[in-house]
Amino acid sequence: MVKVLILVAALIATAQAIVVHSCGDGYPNPTQVIVPGCSVMPCDVPNLTDFSFSVRFASPFPTNTLDVDVTATLGGFNLPYETPEHLRDGCANIDGSCPLAAGQEVTLTGTAPVEAPLVNVTVRLRFEITGDGGQPAVCFAADVRLV
Repeated sequence: MVKVLILVAALIATAQAIVVHSCGDGYPNPTQVIVPGCSVMPCDVPNLTDFSFSVRFASPFPTNTLDVDVTATLGGFNLPYETPEHLRDGCANIDGSCPLAAGQEVTLTGTAPVEAPLVNVTVRLRFEITGDGGQPAVCFAADVRLV
């Protein structure tokens, strides 16, 4: 029992939530965002690797679907970025299953590949998760420094 408690404490200590950017009015904020190996933005991510994250949120409405869209910007300019196929269906990446009830809290875990022609720049990745009819379920943005 003591070994289990020590393991849980070690996992909690290594998985710290980070403060992320909100997407503005009309977009619900997450309860918690965890980026492994990152405790403060910008998160250093080696180019040609994956940006891993988990986001905990409560759906503000009942929904049968969760769609994930990721966009990338650099200095206010949109970069060409296509949300990976494995990440688009949010229901396939949560710690439960759809449909969700209003107020139901879930954690979505995913990875987004980082492939850029530049390094030593900071890119903002914006993650928008919508439900039925495109209703915003949660949205956040994280700064990623490509190294």
